[in-house]
Amino acid sequence: MSASARKVSLNKLVVALSLAGTLLTVASLNAVGMQNDSVPAAQVTEMIAQVRAASAAQAPRAGAFQLGRRLLIEARYGEAYELFAAILEKWPREAEALYGAALSSFNLGRPAEAEPLARAASEAYLAAAGDRPGVKSGLPNQIIRGADAIVLLAVIQGARGEDTEALKSARRAVAFAPEHFDAQFILGRASYGAGDFTAAVAAFRAALKLKPDDGRSLFFLATALESAGNTDAALSAYRDLVQRQPQAAEGHLGLGVLLTKRGGADTEQGIEELRTAVRIDPNQYEAQVTLGRALLTQKLATESVEHLKRAAELAPNNPEPHYQLALAYRRLGLNDKALAETAIVKRIHEARRGEGAQNNTARPN
Repeated sequence: MSASARKVSLNKLVVALSLAGTLLTVASLNAVGMQNDSVPAAQVTEMIAQVRAASAAQAPRAGAFQLGRRLLIEARYGEAYELFAAILEKWPREAEALYGAALSSFNLGRPAEAEPLARAASEAYLAAAGDRPGVKSGLPNQIIRGADAIVLLAVIQGARGEDTEALKSARRAVAFAPEHFDAQFILGRASYGAGDFTAAVAAFRAALKLKPDDGRSLFFLATALESAGNTDAALSAYRDLVQRQPQAAEGHLGLGVLLTKRGGADTEQGIEELRTAVRIDPNQYEAQVTLGRALLTQKLATESVEHLKRAAELAPNNPEPHYQLALAYRRLGLNDKALAETAIVKRIHEARRGEGAQNNTARPN
């Protein structure tokens, strides 16, 4: 599969990571007496005012943290950040407040602000836990929270393009808590991004031992195996994902792309998997363009046009679907349409060359 097909939004990923560990889930919040109803905005405003008005000894600490967790679960990051910032005014080294502020600011699109907060949170948690690496079982609460904070730091660093630092943080999280699922998962992602596919495979396998039914880990294991050149194992992992999560487009996409790439007798099955992928999610560019190409090789030009046109809509500045459309139209005898698509390909390439020239001109000597 292409790099674009494997790409995952780090902003979306970090929410899933945070809710899995340091932050209590909705179910656990209910267990301590909170309700599923959304927190009224007035209640948030009142709590922030109380925290800021009171002294450090008098501030409603427990209630403020409980409210902050709820706001994060409800993805109300602006309010959560303001509340955690108010808490930090009273307790500047409070680990949970640092973590909450980091998570909030990152999801508000402020990674540069989030990074030092996440770093401070991880150091505070690790100091509280005694920085005891390699805990094997029964992860104590401080170990879990410390690993969560390091994972968050790794995600932020990855989002900022600090790949080397992200990999270091991911390795530190795993060394600190080997049985922490998110630590193993983010180590797999960071290793894959660094081109170390062997390490990525090992990390995703470790994550799957902790959560055998996790579809994300199985998908990335398959892509890492494929990138490492282990096609048979990748096919097995994709098939496992399709069996476990038949309504997830990613499994059908990965399996379909790999089967059509193998060609021969596998092409027909690959096409069926890609048809399933686009039926589940019509907005999968990789599935649409690969299906269009595969149909074209099987002399099914009419059907290929439908998927190539959709691919062109999804990625209008990508010349590939237009090039394939030109081929399909020629096979259908629609020469005018073929010429029009060829002209689009030319315009896209010219625009890219022009952008490259501008960038070179703007670059200082």
